[in-house]
Order: sequence, then structure tokens, then C-alpha cells
Amino acid sequence: MIDMDIVGRTSRFLWLWVIGFIIATASLLLVLFWWQTRPPADFPINTTITITRGLSAAAIVEKLEEAKAVRSSLLAHIILITWHDPNNVKAGSYYFDTPLTAFSVIDRITRDADGDTLVRLTLPEGYTTKEFALLAAEGLSQFDGTEFLNSAAGMEGYLFPDTYYIPEDFTAAELLTLLKTTYEQKVASRKEPMASHPLKEDGVIVLASLLEREANTEESMRIVSGILQKRLQLGMRLQTDASIEYALGRPLSDLRAEDLERDTPYNTYKYAGLTPTPIGNPGLNSIDAVLEPEDTEYLYYITDEEGNFHYAKTFDEHRANIAKYLK
Repeated sequence: MIDMDIVGRTSRFLWLWVIGFIIATASLLLVLFWWQTRPPADFPINTTITITRGLSAAAIVEKLEEAKAVRSSLLAHIILITWHDPNNVKAGSYYFDTPLTAFSVIDRITRDADGDTLVRLTLPEGYTTKEFALLAAEGLSQFDGTEFLNSAAGMEGYLFPDTYYIPEDFTAAELLTLLKTTYEQKVASRKEPMASHPLKEDGVIVLASLLEREANTEESMRIVSGILQKRLQLGMRLQTDASIEYALGRPLSDLRAEDLERDTPYNTYKYAGLTPTPIGNPGLNSIDAVLEPEDTEYLYYITDEEGNFHYAKTFDEHRANIAKYLK
């Protein structure tokens, strides 16, 4: 005979267990949900994220995850389609100066107002800090060039050249922080190779800055890099026109023969070794060219009037190239 009291107690126990399991599972899911909506540890502070026209909702949240603005593209997608209308996503560039939750990030790109009113600031590879300041002053209403240059003293080479989308009222301090932060982000994966390179990071950046002005393609950068590093090893002078151009503040086309005799540590015709500082702010291609130079037998190079490179193994071959291509 079945004891109904025992059945009743067992049934109640099972229900309590099921309810407890559901509550525990729900609590765990809520904790995981809360955690996944928190800003990532490496949230892209002082960085712009551009949402282009025509992207699908899935592509948009994937872009946000790649930029480390959200922890999970799946969760961001759920937030986007559950609490917002994906059709309201505003194409444009969004500047983030502080970490935001996934909810806040999605809100930023779907709110009724347009995306941040930003200006496009292109800082070319190889340009000096002074040239950066001149370009920034043209497009930013609150930018103080003198303040920027004073604060950036000693940072030549470590301000990353790129195309930035930033608020029109960006200040000198904000731009400097953005350029320094971007440099650290961009070269992070190259820190170890630079540390183990004979020139170390500072020397790598100096040589990369020379390559930006001496070469004009990835291939020529790697070949010229190999030549200049070989010259350093042999104790030969680098003889780079770009370093004199930097010291005198005149374009390469205006240099005269007597300029090669100027007594300045940036005169690589007169003094062996690298220049005391970088002569501009190099990009990744030139940095990579220093880390991975092309190994050739060349010791000399020139560029003709059309920008084509001509290499030589010996000084006699070099003089022949000069006579042939630089008439």
C-alpha cells in the first residue's frame, strides 16, 4: 500500500528542488549577463569607432567587439534588437573618452541624435610634431599649437600618425594624449622585437623616422633599412639627406652642397651613427622595415627625379648611378 504522506513530501521536495534550481540558474545567468555588459578591461578610451553605412546589425556588433567596446557581440546583438531598433543605428564616428557598459555603447549608436560631430584629422606618416600641430590648428577650434608643442617636447617619433575622427573642440592636451595612447596600442605587438633588436626601441624609432623620408614604398623601406643597418654595423656614416632637412627646417629640394658641411649632430654626412632623436613620427611600415630589413649586398642607394631607387654594392657603382640618374 502506497503511503500518500511520503509521496506528498517527496513531491514537495522535488518541486522545491526544481524551484531552487531555477532560481540558482537564473541568478547565475543574471550575474553572467551583468558581467558581460560591463566595460572590457581594455576598452578603447580616447579612440573613435566608425560605423559605416550599410552594415548589418550583426556586422555592427562584431565591429564593436573587435574594437573591444563590448565583451560579447552576441550579447550586444541581443541588446540591440531587444531594447533598440537596429534601423536607428547612426552611421558615423563615435569618440569614447571613458569606458561604457554594453547598454550605453548601443545607446550611443542608436539614439535619435546624430553621431558625434567630428572632424577628420589626417596626420601623415613621417611628419614632424610641429607639422602635426600646424595641421591640427587648421581644423580644431580650441587647439593651442604652442601648448601642444611645449607639452610634446621630447616625444618626436612617439606620436602615432593616422587619420583620426575627433571632436571639433578637441584641445591640445586631449590630442597629445590620443596620439601617445595610439602609439602604445599600435606598437604593443612589436615591443618585444624592438627590445631584442640591437638598436632597442629608441633606435628603431629613430631609424624608422629616417626611412619615412628616405624611402617611398614598403619594398624600398626594407632594402634601405638593410643598407643603413649594415652601414651602422660597419661604422660608416649614414649620409641621409632627410636628417639634414630636419635640422635645417628646409625641404629636401632646397638643400645646397654647403649644407652637407653644417656642424649639427643631425648631419649624418659629418657624423657616424643615428641622429640624436627621431626626425619625424614613423608609421608601422617603417618600424617593421627596421625589424625585418631586406638583406642585400648593397651599401649605397639614390633616388632619381621620378622617385625610382637605384642601388649599388660599391662606391664606383654608386658614382656611376649618380652620373646616370642624377644629371
